[in-house]
Amino acid sequence: MRGVLPRGVVGSVLVVAGGFCYDRLPQGTWMDRVAVLRHVRTSAHPVAWGVGLSVAGLLVLTWAWVDLVRRTRSSPGRTTWGMSRVRIAAAAWAAPFLLAPPVFSGDGWSYVATGALAGRGLTPYLWAPAVLPVPLSSGVAHAWLYTPSPYGPLFLSWGGWLSHLTEDPWTLLAWYRLLSVLSLVLLAWAVPVIARRAGSDPVATTALVVASPFVLVHGIGGMHNDLTVAALVMAALAVSRRSSWIPGAVLVGLAAAVKAPGLLGAVGVVLVSVAPESGLVARARRAVAVGVVALAVLLLAGRATGLGMGWVHALAVPEHERTPLAVTWVLGRWVRDVLVHMGPSGVSLVHHLHPAPLAKKLGLVLLVFTAAWVVLVRRIGSPVRALSGAGIVLLAAVVLSPAGHYWYFLWCVPLLACLPLRRPAYAALVAALVTLGLTAPADPALHRLWLVDWSALVVVLVPVLAWFVARRLAGADPSGLSAPGSSRGSPSHEPTAGR
Repeated sequence: MRGVLPRGVVGSVLVVAGGFCYDRLPQGTWMDRVAVLRHVRTSAHPVAWGVGLSVAGLLVLTWAWVDLVRRTRSSPGRTTWGMSRVRIAAAAWAAPFLLAPPVFSGDGWSYVATGALAGRGLTPYLWAPAVLPVPLSSGVAHAWLYTPSPYGPLFLSWGGWLSHLTEDPWTLLAWYRLLSVLSLVLLAWAVPVIARRAGSDPVATTALVVASPFVLVHGIGGMHNDLTVAALVMAALAVSRRSSWIPGAVLVGLAAAVKAPGLLGAVGVVLVSVAPESGLVARARRAVAVGVVALAVLLLAGRATGLGMGWVHALAVPEHERTPLAVTWVLGRWVRDVLVHMGPSGVSLVHHLHPAPLAKKLGLVLLVFTAAWVVLVRRIGSPVRALSGAGIVLLAAVVLSPAGHYWYFLWCVPLLACLPLRRPAYAALVAALVTLGLTAPADPALHRLWLVDWSALVVVLVPVLAWFVARRLAGADPSGLSAPGSSRGSPSHEPTAGR
């Protein structure tokens, strides 16, 4: 591991340094009095310097991570030795982000503001951050200044609790980042548990997921609450057993109390806890039972925090986002453009159909049908089939979501990485992780430049291209492309998630 650990730390430090150059910072705080920071941000071309440092840091961090994954995969059987060092590497690479502003996204400042609203007794489902004092509202992106929060009551109350003691945005930011760190710790526990159950190498899987630049940059640096959702869902799958599904259902309810997509974790709890030969009726009963417990936890969280059921109305907020990474929205815009070019009849259809919003709604309908098919119809047969079914639904949730961001892939990547994927699927997953990590600085640009609509396909096309390349290299050395825990000479886990 010599050289890998410090190299990753250097990469993280460069990313943090770049963030201080150009990321959004709140006004009227003690940080404004730091002379060095004020000089850097008012110098010539701070954005260029910041982006340059961030990209360089991401390259160095990715280089270290690739070496870490390669070394863990080349030394199977040394679980204790490898696991401890993988976790140390992840902790060391995450440490510099503890001192950073929210990198590559201003969502962290939105968390701070909505938490402050909850602490003041103003429900964030009705009030927007614009009513707050300048230090708390100035860090929030303009798009969210006048928008109610779509997050669950448990997450909002996390910031509300500390805002009773302080309204310093940097202190509140550190409090939310503590939640991200706790989520990473929970994920680091759950991933090897699920990997062992699926028959994958727990050390290599932990290195692939927990120490990846994608998870560290978006989860700790960007402190997106999607990491908390992913950690709770993975923990729910880890504790669920054939004879014990209630703890998993409770954790799914807690995940939904952070962000609504966490409720999809119920699919995995149902599939893991029912007998492989269970029929439609048995699965439906278990699905209803898990759903009732999860919803009860969600409702209890709303009542205990005093925020109630306002999150139901706030769920419509993502539907109004126009994110080029939302596949359904991009397809709707393409249909709209085609209809407009058809002349008056096409324009009339646009006014009646509203293709982009309609495509978002159809995507949600398709997601519901996908979840129902996986829960009620798809054959289980083995733990791998059960876990892969949950992975299918979580991946579908990312692709079919009405809004799209890089960090949404946190919902599905940890579970997919635990499965014994075939060589092409594993290569596609690694390619996706590299792409999602290295392209993090592009996300703000995607919200401002309409000429990059095609970027919505980047995270889809790169893994697909990697899949075709892997197929061409099927006769090459399997150590370069095979998934951890799999081998060409031994019977494959039946069936694999790569199909």
